[in-house]
Amino acid sequence: MRSPSIEWLHAKLDRRIRLASSYTDVPELEFIIRACRLKPYDYIFEEKGTKISLHKWWFDEFGNSLDIIKSKKIRIVYNDLRLDRKSVICTDLYAGLSLDRVAKMSRLAYIIVGKDEDEYQDCCLLTFLGLDEHLRTYLYWQGEWQQVSPLLLGMKDLKNLASKLDVKHYQMTENKEISAIPCISSQTWLSYLPPSPAFLSELNKQSEMLAGILKP
Repeated sequence: MRSPSIEWLHAKLDRRIRLASSYTDVPELEFIIRACRLKPYDYIFEEKGTKISLHKWWFDEFGNSLDIIKSKKIRIVYNDLRLDRKSVICTDLYAGLSLDRVAKMSRLAYIIVGKDEDEYQDCCLLTFLGLDEHLRTYLYWQGEWQQVSPLLLGMKDLKNLASKLDVKHYQMTENKEISAIPCISSQTWLSYLPPSPAFLSELNKQSEMLAGILKP
């Protein structure tokens, strides 16, 4: 089931979102809240009120939370048992679209590719920034794709992505700190979409499957 527009909600909460970002001294947090379609728990499930207040508990439609804790630190809680999953509704207008279709309706791709702990099976975290400025993340694990929360990227990668939204071509870096997926010894790419032939050629050396998904 889909809720009313997340853009409408975030516009209504604009000052509260900016307050959370300012309070934590994390300028990327505003982008993360909006792009991950996060909602403040107390505003959604408790008395809303009109006073501008600092919301410290934000949640996504996958049952994960982003908490602002002591010393203004940010903590991501995966599979947060405090949430009633039956009350969490989908706000993604791309919901149900194929991976290929989502790729064509996006302007950036953030790709993490690695091996499992036994260095036997491939694993991949593929994140798109849609034309609507929302993130959509897909995990390839044990031969299957499944849509997962963008919060699985972790704060380090989310902040890295937020700081490079104007990438003109593509970038590649080593990434040894993957927060919530079973990948090790990974490489990370960031590319604009549709991708350049040079990037597709480079990516194809690592994964023909991924190059095929991103190919225009």
